[in-house]
Amino acid sequence: MNEGNNPDDPPPYVKKEYTTFVVERHVDADRETTWNVLLELIEKNVGGYLTEGDPAPHGLGAVIALPIPGQDLREEVISFEPPWRRVYEISGAPVALYQGTTALTEEEDGCLMVWTLLIDPLPNGESDGFVTLSQQVITGFVDQIKTVAESSTDTN
Repeated sequence: MNEGNNPDDPPPYVKKEYTTFVVERHVDADRETTWNVLLELIEKNVGGYLTEGDPAPHGLGAVIALPIPGQDLREEVISFEPPWRRVYEISGAPVALYQGTTALTEEEDGCLMVWTLLIDPLPNGESDGFVTLSQQVITGFVDQIKTVAESSTDTN
């Protein structure tokens, strides 16, 4: 018998090669404060939700339009576990998969914020520019969250 030529054989397994990107920041504010700043800044930076989630407005199923010129990007919350974890997927991007996770872990003197991207890029470098832009935007946003959360703690 000629192996691999049987039409009933499953296709060979092809291992995916994902791009991952992680930004970690220690925040000199408690997890609850940082979580609230994260949600407030998401809403403020995009001008509100297209669809409110459960719980409203930030929760599971929430959809926002991302203000990237020339692209029609939508972000949908697929997991929402306040005040420690939020997971979302982006549609409309030049990638096969884009999933982001923000996690907050309480520490003795504040919290650790970890923002992770998992991206399945398109072949032949078609996603390279978008992936680079995503990394820059996420890094800047994490730094913005850190700054605002820490300054809100300073004034309390």
